[in-house]
Amino acid sequence: MAKNLYITATEPSSGKSMISLGLLQLFRDHGDEIGYLKPIGQRFRVEKEQDEDIDLIRRVFNLDQPAELLSPVPSYEAREFIARGRQAQIMERILEAYRKIAKDKDIVIIEGTDYKGTMTAFEFDINAEISKTLDAPVILVANGDGRTTEQILSNCAASKESFDEQSCDVLGVVVNRVEEEDVDKVKEALLDWLEEEKLALFGIIPKNKILGMPRISEISAKIGAPCIFGEEHLDNLVAEPGIAAMHIGNALNYLKDGHLIITPGDREDIILGMMISRVSGNYPNLAGIIITGGLEPSDSVKKLIGGLSGFRIPILAAKGNTYEVALQVRDMPVSLFSSDKQKLDLVNFLTRRYFDYDHLFEAIRVEKTRKLTPIVFLHDIMEQAQAAHKRIVLPEGDEPRTLKAAERILERDTAELILLGNPDDVRHQASLVGADISKAEIVNPSASEHLSDFTSTYAELRKHKNIAESMARDTMVDPIYFGTMMVHLGLADGLVSGAVHTTAHTIRPAFQIIKTTPGISIVSSVFLMCLPERVLIYGDCAVNPEPTSEELADIAISSAETTASLGIEPIIAMLSYSTGTSAEGPMVSKVAEATRIAKEKRPDLLIEGPMQYDTAISPETGKAKMPDSKVAGRATIFIFPDLDAGNTAYKAVQRSAKVVAVGPVLQGLRKPVNDLSRGCLVEDILYTIAITALQAQQNEAAASKHESSDVSAT
Repeated sequence: MAKNLYITATEPSSGKSMISLGLLQLFRDHGDEIGYLKPIGQRFRVEKEQDEDIDLIRRVFNLDQPAELLSPVPSYEAREFIARGRQAQIMERILEAYRKIAKDKDIVIIEGTDYKGTMTAFEFDINAEISKTLDAPVILVANGDGRTTEQILSNCAASKESFDEQSCDVLGVVVNRVEEEDVDKVKEALLDWLEEEKLALFGIIPKNKILGMPRISEISAKIGAPCIFGEEHLDNLVAEPGIAAMHIGNALNYLKDGHLIITPGDREDIILGMMISRVSGNYPNLAGIIITGGLEPSDSVKKLIGGLSGFRIPILAAKGNTYEVALQVRDMPVSLFSSDKQKLDLVNFLTRRYFDYDHLFEAIRVEKTRKLTPIVFLHDIMEQAQAAHKRIVLPEGDEPRTLKAAERILERDTAELILLGNPDDVRHQASLVGADISKAEIVNPSASEHLSDFTSTYAELRKHKNIAESMARDTMVDPIYFGTMMVHLGLADGLVSGAVHTTAHTIRPAFQIIKTTPGISIVSSVFLMCLPERVLIYGDCAVNPEPTSEELADIAISSAETTASLGIEPIIAMLSYSTGTSAEGPMVSKVAEATRIAKEKRPDLLIEGPMQYDTAISPETGKAKMPDSKVAGRATIFIFPDLDAGNTAYKAVQRSAKVVAVGPVLQGLRKPVNDLSRGCLVEDILYTIAITALQAQQNEAAASKHESSDVSAT
């Protein structure tokens, strides 16, 4: 996976785009394959206009990826998502775009939001969350233009606090647009704070007046004032706007180099006087003129102007009044354009001279532990399920949340779905909730061609209970029993139910039909506890009240299989109120025996116990209490001694720490069946379907491995 950097400003107009541009050039010159992402575009796809930063970067570096990928979330959509409490969807879209961009890249520069418009109040938190989701270290770009050293420090400290709250990795600071005579003073003031915060100072870049000056062509485009004379001089740089409304003799006294004169269109004396000043050696050189009010000079004056040459003054015509136009020009942000070679060369020069890129290269070469945030983990699950592409049966085919989840699964092509129920009822309910399920297969159990075979199979499986054929048929009409039989006979790879049915109703058919995996004595469950920076597995927290040592060992082994199927390394801590032999009691003995049995059954697994929770999760405590342990302080799986401890622990963590808890995920069955909470959300159903698909893939891989072993033995 590519290295990455998150470039974010401490306030508006800090020049982060210039820093991003300069760093991209530095990395390219270093021989790296570069990528660029601006997660939230400021003006992207509004009136078919692309975000200027995206257009610039694509053209300068010849990036062939589409603008929609480089800036996946327009600012107006981001506002809507935030207003509806759907921020996670923003992050999912950004993560998906990043993964595509980062493929085959050495470095990806990620540029934060612009702090402009109605979303500004949320932007510190949004930038921090994006940085955490993409696991991208942060460089803060502070604005030194017109700021005291105290203000620069204050802005840096406030920004860092936002990133610290999300446990982001802030590498350091670069201060941009500092007056040249103030560089040493700013550096001295920053160094003490940076040393205390363990941050690097990557550079102090002096202010360059040319980079802050727009060209006449840019002003023309941004304020909607077409050029009526002097189009060949639209590249003139504007130092500042100035209103000329007094008599020409007085107005000439206020001229400055690079002035853009703004005057009413009927002030022919001002227009002609300013043009003549351009060829006089006694007056500064004007950049251009804007005439206002929708007025134009008389035809005779226009004829005179049109016949003049050598004046190098473009004239723009604006419809607004003089004061309005002056404000528009004054407040207009200055942009960089790929055609502006002078400014691009300046950016490269300033970055090379004042940015400590050797220090930066060294900082990002350091390998770090990848953070597995809930958004990344759940996104990965969906991608892995898409690759597995299994057939999942949903017995609650006309349930509204299930139908909405089905639409999203089918839309992403994550799995093939079979919805059980009366087709007319299912389609009617889907239309009521606005769910497109046209790609799903709908099966009515009572009218299915498989009903007779299913009935016979069930009667055979339950003959020891003297189940008559008629009773077996009545049972098979039940959608959950029917769906479970589909899984048993290979017509589906897994089943998800429970949005409206009890846990017992969902799993009882699995006990009767599918049964447990060979060598596993018990069906159990785990919860996926999505902490801010990692995902932990808790088991068993939902099914078995008082497991024996043998059952506890099987729960640990099943949990390892589930964990591996989700792409997490299984490191198992067998929990107790005692670490090792520090205490005695029946529960400690049970856990110790369970650990022994599990190790004997699966010597390939990292598993230790008894162990207290703090020993299992904290590297410091683990090192102190079990210095030679490969599990202490590193555990990813936490096996509780009974349901009382497990259920209490998972709910305490979920509610107190506001952690996303996905589950219960059932395990230990020959084929996957999973239960939902009756209070589940659409997202819960999505992830449970994906996990079920991954369990099915894991079961197939295990069966294939077992068959290969049998063949080898033969």
